[in-house]
Amino acid sequence: MITEPYFSNWYDPGKLKQMTGLLFLVSFLFLLLFRPFTVTESELKYSYLFTCFLHALSPALIMFSYFTVLTYFQKHNPDRDERPVFKWVSSIACMLFLIGLASFLLRDLIYTNPNNWSLRYLWEEIRNAYLAGTLFFSYFLFARSYFLQRNTQLLAAVPASDIILPENREKIFVKAHVKIDDFNFHPADFLFARAEGNYVEITMRRANGLQKELRRISLKQLELQLAGYEGFLRCHRAYLVNIQQVADCSGNSQGYLLSFDDVAEEVPVSRANLEQFDRRYQQLLSAN
Repeated sequence: MITEPYFSNWYDPGKLKQMTGLLFLVSFLFLLLFRPFTVTESELKYSYLFTCFLHALSPALIMFSYFTVLTYFQKHNPDRDERPVFKWVSSIACMLFLIGLASFLLRDLIYTNPNNWSLRYLWEEIRNAYLAGTLFFSYFLFARSYFLQRNTQLLAAVPASDIILPENREKIFVKAHVKIDDFNFHPADFLFARAEGNYVEITMRRANGLQKELRRISLKQLELQLAGYEGFLRCHRAYLVNIQQVADCSGNSQGYLLSFDDVAEEVPVSRANLEQFDRRYQQLLSAN
């Protein structure tokens, strides 16, 4: 079982905006206050303040665009990555290269130096991007690890008697491809499942908070085993959802996006599944 995979989905839309703003702010203040790299003021076309702004804005925009595109392709082409750490590190390395390249291309806009297009400055900008980027993301990983551990300790300190769960919660048993991945859950805890090849990543509400659990079972097999239970619906080729837990539904005749309380990720409803979803969703609203 994997609970909230460490290297996956950290760049979801909500977190990505926060990370982009943080990267811009840290980069701007760092450049403005410490002047870490040699700058010849006589070569600047603009004030040093505005130059810092451009240098900080460029990596922030690249990070936002890069991970927005990456997330789009991941959503529409879900797969099971056996090496999430490698994928995460390679994504960061590729992004830092693009940031260094963009900084090099910005030189002609910012500096009057006739050697702006030299290989020396290309190397310097890419090297500086990797140096600063490694420092930034290392600090981010350290801070995230600390707060995750801190939250776990706080949750563990809550007495079990203080956790109130609804009564009459019949569990559903699901048989996976291998016995070790068999699992059971209360229907009200299941939010949605996302296909990842021969695996599914299930978002659950547990006693100690929201968790993502990776199980060795195809989405089709999970759908078949839940077919006899009310509320579960295959809404997209890559998603199965518990309609009873949907907090909001938005979209048009081309498709919907479903949202859930306290969850940043949204679940798509494909156009082919709209009619079935509408019928089941309206039945639920009428019953309530």
